[in-house]
Amino acid sequence: MADHSDQKLLKIGELAAMAGISVKAMHVYEEKNIIRPVEVDPATGYRYYRADQLSELESLLALQDMGFSLNEISSILSGNCSKEELSGMFESKKEALNELIMKTEAKIQGLDSMRESLESGTEKMREMSEEERARFLARLVVLNEENIRQTLSEVIWL
Repeated sequence: MADHSDQKLLKIGELAAMAGISVKAMHVYEEKNIIRPVEVDPATGYRYYRADQLSELESLLALQDMGFSLNEISSILSGNCSKEELSGMFESKKEALNELIMKTEAKIQGLDSMRESLESGTEKMREMSEEERARFLARLVVLNEENIRQTLSEVIWL
């Protein structure tokens, strides 16, 4: 091992625990060349990291939480992107998140509408058999972009 007497090195598990992630995740980040150990003991295979790599790891996790892929994160953290490229990546991610917000808001409105219809249609549901009621409620629960319009239509016209 190289001489790192002026700095304390952390084992992979220690750094992972400090960041609140698994050792397996650390191995993935290493495979993607995002977070690399400063040293690997040839005899044991133990990986060692500098304590200051925690801030790099926290940046990685923050970018991941924002929806960036590991390949995008690798590009961002490598420092090989121009200011314009970084700005474009962040703008693109912002647009994708805004689209997700709009889709989620539409689903919330759909749920509210279904709940209102359900509340006003309780008499109709009482007239249904248990099997009909179970099928109806299952359709209410299974919401996705493809069937939300059809389900809303069925609920509204109870």
